[in-house]
Amino acid sequence: MTTRFEVGDTVKDTFRRREGTVWRMAMGGGVLELQAPNGYTWRAVADKCVRVQVAPPPARPLPGHLIPVTATPYAVMVGDWVRLEDGNAYEVRDMRAAGAGGRVLHLADWPRPWVMPTGTRTVYRPARSAQPQ
Repeated sequence: MTTRFEVGDTVKDTFRRREGTVWRMAMGGGVLELQAPNGYTWRAVADKCVRVQVAPPPARPLPGHLIPVTATPYAVMVGDWVRLEDGNAYEVRDMRAAGAGGRVLHLADWPRPWVMPTGTRTVYRPARSAQPQ
């Protein structure tokens, strides 16, 4: 009997002895497409996989008045929303100077300051304050 996996489940491919996250179902669910934390992807037969962790619940939806904007750490503004590793988006309440690692953001409902890495990232900005790119 084939175990039913969902996108987002963490599974162990017993054939390759590797863990990965299901990111797509292929060939009617009998084959899984997995991705390791380092980005490596591969296909695995579902019958040769064991669920390690159930997929996390879906992320909270973004407020409807936001539009996506590509921004560097220096272009982020108070009031923007950033999506973090837990899949949820948080509003930027305050910022501190950037260091070698990026800009330090204080986010609503996030327990500690978060360093926004250097480079570009999609942030979500209220439509009224969006700047043309």
